[in-house]
Amino acid sequence: AKPDHDAAERVAQQVLALDPPAAAEQRRVASTVAAHVAFEKNRFADAERGYAQVLALTPAAAAGRGEIVERQAAAVFKQGEQLRAAGQAREALAQFDRVAQVAPQSSVHAAAQLDAAATLIGLKDWDGAARTLEAFRTNFPKHALQAEVPGKLAAIYLEQQRWGPAAAEFERIAAAQAEPALARESLWQAAELHEKAGARDAA
Repeated sequence: AKPDHDAAERVAQQVLALDPPAAAEQRRVASTVAAHVAFEKNRFADAERGYAQVLALTPAAAAGRGEIVERQAAAVFKQGEQLRAAGQAREALAQFDRVAQVAPQSSVHAAAQLDAAATLIGLKDWDGAARTLEAFRTNFPKHALQAEVPGKLAAIYLEQQRWGPAAAEFERIAAAQAEPALARESLWQAAELHEKAGARDAA
């Protein structure tokens, strides 16, 4: 850690430990410093708690409150990433899900949903992965990563032997293809799956 981080954290903790307590604004500034330092040091659980303290001391209409909410959501998301990297997939999922509870409007909510879907695919939890991707499609219709969803959902529906929904995803893939040969291939797969599902007219 940088020496200035250590010094800043030490001063912030001294302010927060004062008895009688420091004024609310001083505690808010000290909590903000402590939370930022914890985040920089990858102590994301400490950072989340710190940002919660900041929010408790910040009026609802205050300028900058939204940024603290974003930081808190990012701290939860980073806890999920750390757990997933450590091979604790189920625990990681719980953190990814918590992002929506902490800050449904945050920019990391979309990333958390996609990471949750990838984790569920890794666990071969096809139902959970399908639900998560379907929710992502509904919740973030304009998101840049929507293009990844049809391919992932098609693979999941094939695993579930849900031929009709899989066919629909291949149709989406075909419609988004700039390359005619690849579009034809996707449509062919869609037709075969519609036939398998007994939907002759669609095939």
